[in-house]
Amino acid sequence: IIASIHSSFALTKQEMTKRIVTALTSHPKVKILGHPTGRLLGKREGYEADWKEIFTVCKGKHIALEINASPYRLDLTDALVYDAMKLGCFFSINTDAHAVADMEMMKYGVSVARRGWLQKDDIINSFGYNDIKKWMGL
Repeated sequence: IIASIHSSFALTKQEMTKRIVTALTSHPKVKILGHPTGRLLGKREGYEADWKEIFTVCKGKHIALEINASPYRLDLTDALVYDAMKLGCFFSINTDAHAVADMEMMKYGVSVARRGWLQKDDIINSFGYNDIKKWMGL
């Protein structure tokens, strides 16, 4: 399961943090937090949340953070990627593709990951088949 916020963006920092943590902990099959800050470049700022708390929950529950490679999102920022990496979180790079040509956007997500100091072992979609099955608990 990929959990993502898609509405009610105007909550307080505490309310949004609680909402995200509830989504992450409400079902044992949640494995990725999608477009974590909810930002849309040029249209919507990301929402406020206690990222250290969210990253700590992700680490503890073995939930990866999406790096959304769409040039309309680039979410997470490299600074937040770095902060989460320092806490031991895993990541998934996703193009948010709506057409085959959108797969070309992967390079933008890889660039964010590099600026956040990630290595191959931090990114679950760089794992081999057996390693991703093990990571997912299958």
